[in-house]
Amino acid sequence: MKLRALLISTAMMSIAAVSAKAVNPSIPSPLSEDKILETAYYDTLTILSTPNACSNFFGGISVVESFNALISKVRKDYVSSAIGIRMSGTITNFFNFKTKNQYRLFNKVSINGNGPFYRKKTTTTEPSVPSVGRFGANTKEARVLMFLHELGHMVKGESGTWLLPDDGKDESQSRDNTKKIEDVCGEQIKNLSKGDLVMNSDKGKFVAEKTAVAEPKP
Repeated sequence: MKLRALLISTAMMSIAAVSAKAVNPSIPSPLSEDKILETAYYDTLTILSTPNACSNFFGGISVVESFNALISKVRKDYVSSAIGIRMSGTITNFFNFKTKNQYRLFNKVSINGNGPFYRKKTTTTEPSVPSVGRFGANTKEARVLMFLHELGHMVKGESGTWLLPDDGKDESQSRDNTKKIEDVCGEQIKNLSKGDLVMNSDKGKFVAEKTAVAEPKP
């Protein structure tokens, strides 16, 4: 089984478990409805589900539980093009006694259909769409960085505080938070363009996994 299929299959089971507690089970998973979102989810999961500097920052691969909880709440919204993802509403706190993973889940997670997750400016008449850190709008790297930024607001670190401070409408703080995530996870995000990533346990480094394509028989 390909790495992508295995990761998605495993994580979807985790989403189902989270949804049973945190989401009305009658609401379908957003992954089945949006291919751009599905790809961004898989790209982010590829980073979080293997040992590396980025996943370690979030407390290890057990953070996949928190990420799946985030995804289970995602819905598309349409607001100002300056906004990528916004979390709001009632907050529920979770603690996994086995993994010691602590996170909070906002009742509403809105991905802006007018923002950098889905769009970039293509004509002079369109409103400007900001980049995300060093990555251009409407790129796989920008989407993953946005997801990791929001995850930083959800996960509690060893110090007992959230990995990223609340930024709300504070654009300066939001940029600082994005830079912090980019400083830690930038290498893993950039490596996404090399294809499926797997961890080489012997060298402790990521290597690109090339999928063989069978030649058609004559």
